[in-house]
Amino acid sequence: MKFIAGIIALLMSCAVSANTQEGPFGLKWGSSIKEIKAKGIKLEKANSESVLSIYTTKKLPKNLSLADIYVLTFDKKYKLQNVAMLSKDISDDIYGADGKEKYLSIKEKLIKKYGAPSFEYEYIGRDLFDEADEFYQCLAYSGCGTWLSAFEPKVENFSALIELKGMGRGKGYIELTYEGPSWSDVVDAMKSSASKSDDDAL
Repeated sequence: MKFIAGIIALLMSCAVSANTQEGPFGLKWGSSIKEIKAKGIKLEKANSESVLSIYTTKKLPKNLSLADIYVLTFDKKYKLQNVAMLSKDISDDIYGADGKEKYLSIKEKLIKKYGAPSFEYEYIGRDLFDEADEFYQCLAYSGCGTWLSAFEPKVENFSALIELKGMGRGKGYIELTYEGPSWSDVVDAMKSSASKSDDDAL
């Protein structure tokens, strides 16, 4: 499923630290799996063996109209610290007009709420797929193109990354990922654990 790529990407990312517990989509950072299920949210486990517990759901307390699925990542110590929204597939859009419109619409809302992006990359055609009707093939090919914006609001407790991704000719989707106040601690702990495991293996 397409959310697997998002899971891998978010596990390797880092976030800024913050203190507030308010999160996106009506959630609260630091919530346990049990607490979220108590809200009537149906969670389906997406991984079998991992340091982190990853669940998917179709519905949260507050939802985006274009959302297809949400991916929630829980750490054993810090609980909920990463939430990703993957949109419904965008299809029959060979020039990327529909995808760009949806991407820019969400980006504009994020700017209004959090201010200007901390960085943004919006380009295509740097490698292999350089024709106008190869928009999504380019996004799917490493080094060819990227449409993404990141937000790290100074007065908020999390970071957010929105990205338009390619799946094939005329087909893509939008991924919006929020990283919680302790996500950087989670990532650091995983890296430290992996390093220690490598040391023990040598």
